[in-house]
Amino acid sequence: MQKYKIWDKKTPIITPIGEYLSAAQWIERYPVAGVEGITVLCGAGEVNGSVFATLGQTVVDYEKLGCDFSACKTDEEKLATIEAFDDARALAEAEAMAEAKANADLQITSLASIAASLEYQNMLTLDDVEG
Repeated sequence: MQKYKIWDKKTPIITPIGEYLSAAQWIERYPVAGVEGITVLCGAGEVNGSVFATLGQTVVDYEKLGCDFSACKTDEEKLATIEAFDDARALAEAEAMAEAKANADLQITSLASIAASLEYQNMLTLDDVEG
């Protein structure tokens, strides 16, 4: 699922608190957005002001996380690589959480089985009481 898009420096911005800002107002708020040669990212949804980042710094940050941009030639390819990297990390995290839950469930089941066995063993050692 796409989270970011390259801002064209013309499209109005809607912020998470509902502000509607013209491109000029967004650049006034974030002056680096108006610098020629700097690619700016914004959110991919209609609330596109949920993200403000520069692509260059985002690439540097993702390289530190292990993302490989060596095959990328365009800004769009870099953005697609970032999105794919995020998706892969989210999937790996979900799989790890599912495995941890399965292990916890197995442990709970094992402990319950052990407790039942011990209870049965204790019952076998009780003296019979006639009523």
